[in-house]
Amino acid sequence: MTEPTRPNGTASIYRAVCESMTSGVMLVDDEGRIETFNPAASRLLGLDRDAVLHRSFAEVFFADEAFDELNEAILAAIHEGAVGHQRVATVSIGGRTVPLAVDTSYLREPSGGGDVQRGVIAVFSDISELESLRAKEIALAKDVEAKHRELQDAYRSLEERNDRLGGLLRKVRAVRLAGFLCGGVLAAGFGVWLWDESPFALFSAASTEAAGASGDLRLFTVEPGRIASTITVASAIEPLREVAVTSPVEGKIETVHVKLGESVSAGQTLLALNVGEVRTRHRKAQAAWLKAEAQMRKLADWPNGSEVSRSRRAVTKARIALEASNTKLAEADFLVEQGLAPAARKASAERERRTRFLDLESAEQDLKAVLAKGQENREIARLELENARGDLERIEEILRNATVAAPVAGVVLRLGKEAGRRGDALTAGTEVEAGESLVTIGDMGGVTASGQVDEVEVRRIRPGHAVRISGPAFPGIVLEGRVAHVSSQAFRPPGQRSLPVFGIAATVERLDKAQRKAVRLGMSADMEIVVYENDRALVVPVGAVDLSRGNPHVRVRDGETGEERVVEVVTGTTTIDSVEIVSGLAPGDRVVAP
Repeated sequence: MTEPTRPNGTASIYRAVCESMTSGVMLVDDEGRIETFNPAASRLLGLDRDAVLHRSFAEVFFADEAFDELNEAILAAIHEGAVGHQRVATVSIGGRTVPLAVDTSYLREPSGGGDVQRGVIAVFSDISELESLRAKEIALAKDVEAKHRELQDAYRSLEERNDRLGGLLRKVRAVRLAGFLCGGVLAAGFGVWLWDESPFALFSAASTEAAGASGDLRLFTVEPGRIASTITVASAIEPLREVAVTSPVEGKIETVHVKLGESVSAGQTLLALNVGEVRTRHRKAQAAWLKAEAQMRKLADWPNGSEVSRSRRAVTKARIALEASNTKLAEADFLVEQGLAPAARKASAERERRTRFLDLESAEQDLKAVLAKGQENREIARLELENARGDLERIEEILRNATVAAPVAGVVLRLGKEAGRRGDALTAGTEVEAGESLVTIGDMGGVTASGQVDEVEVRRIRPGHAVRISGPAFPGIVLEGRVAHVSSQAFRPPGQRSLPVFGIAATVERLDKAQRKAVRLGMSADMEIVVYENDRALVVPVGAVDLSRGNPHVRVRDGETGEERVVEVVTGTTTIDSVEIVSGLAPGDRVVAP
């Protein structure tokens, strides 16, 4: 395509503008040749400008799959004949995928009262940063939406929990007040005796004063202190968890190195398997992997291989033949017009040109088919290589595990799948299946204490409550843990007519060396479960709380005037000698008690 005639100064300005643009500019004339290719286009597409200019667009771009989407954008502009066609095309440059915003226009030039098609101009720019920002914006929007949903769910859960806690609190207060009314007198008397006699009294003499000469009243200064409510449960020591060691392969036991009930350390050899057949499978898997890898290497260079090169040469020959036929047709046309040759010569040249054009189309289709075949073969070879690698890795893992080692330190609980039938009969020569349990180890890195509580106490125990575990068999050692499980279903012990009980379990996640040496499986233990604990509670003696007026109240004496007033209080946890005051009193108040 030739440029429209314009003043040289204007042409120079247009050329300078095109050369300095940051967007790529490519002009393809009506004969399919690239007439404009600015430096930005060379940089964006990774092509040498001198090697592209004045060459056929199909020759430069159709043979490379990296430009498929760009080719579609250019061809769409040609077929649609549209002005201002826009789309996004992805190209692969140096192993990196680059999104391009492509604007194409089909150029026409007025001529003889109509429009003459002059070619296609494409302007494209790198939008990688815009795509990245858009992806980040979408991810941020999704994250904000997810956080919003989490906040909504948490708020609803909190509201439901508050409603349940409110109902439970009302029931607990009713039960507590009933208990105060029934046992107030006995509790007050016992509290007075404990205050006077017990060395373990919560309130020291330093916080009391004589209330009168008769000595029948005492004055207590309210100060923050610790109060706790506990439940003690008889239990038995069990392993922290049971770890099943399974057979990695079907075969026979070669040697067994441990016995039932034996202590083992982490990494200690438990048994060895006979893996002679597996070694044969390993050699076959190695051979299959090597063959698949060689095939993958061969197909990796497919675009430069002999078959593709042969197809490309056929396309080049067909294109050269077509150009030669075009020249012969032009010559024949000239000679016929001058009367120097018969019209049949022109017709023959036209038939030959048509034949060469069809030969070129056929050669180009063959080239595309060969390239597609290489892509399909590469994908098949890649999948076969991955399968071969996976098979080889699995068999190598089996060989590494042919010597079965203890994953954790603990005690051998079972040898074999069924302790009752097979017991420790897992010996050399025993046939095992892949995945069959060989050894069960009780993990003694920590312990579990399991016990039972009645239907009244189970309501006060929750997973996560602190637990102190002690036992007569390991005196002086106290294990600190947490309640891990509280059964939701009751059961009755076999052969007993007692009330239903619920199973509970507490775990101690880690034992030190001395504890592991002293604590053994099956030992009896006492679980002291702390169901309530407050280090800053306001506590008064049991006798200071009066229930005679219906609601709990205490007598408070003014430190300056000595006057007494009755204050209604809200009580919390009650122990054998003290009561927690939730509200109604403040630190420093002086309470009168018998």
